Amino acid sequence: MRLLQLGALTAAIACLAAPALADDREDMERFMSDYLVAWNAHDAAAIVDHFYRLDGNHPWRTTEGLQAEFDRLKAQGYDKSDIHGITGCVLGPDTGQVELRFTRLTVDGGFLPPKDRTSLYRLRKFEDGWRVTGMNALPAGERMTCPTG
Repeated sequence: MRLLQLGALTAAIACLAAPALADDREDMERFMSDYLVAWNAHDAAAIVDHFYRLDGNHPWRTTEGLQAEFDRLKAQGYDKSDIHGITGCVLGPDTGQVELRFTRLTVDGGFLPPKDRTSLYRLRKFEDGWRVTGMNALPAGERMTCPTG
């Protein structure tokens, strides 16, 4: 009997948690969509102030560091990123990751190789909302894995 009650309680908790996880996933994806608007505007100050809380000594932790990256990309002809997909994955009550698939477009209508890129962003929810705490490029053809269950 006790085992049956425990099973029913576990199922009830899972049903209650599922909408919250879906909401977090949607929030992360919306957050990253807003981030990409700032990215395509090359707004280093807004990105550092509102989107990043990067771990460690990442060079993009400062407006100057991120602006240097925009300057480097622009010197290669970069204009903006064409987004092919934003997929969120909830890892815990205040952690998640988002896969971005994109192409870096150039001012002349071409692209910076490789054409198809995938980056994985690690996110954490703070009192003031989701923030990017780390990121890395995924090798060509590799996709994010999201734990299930």
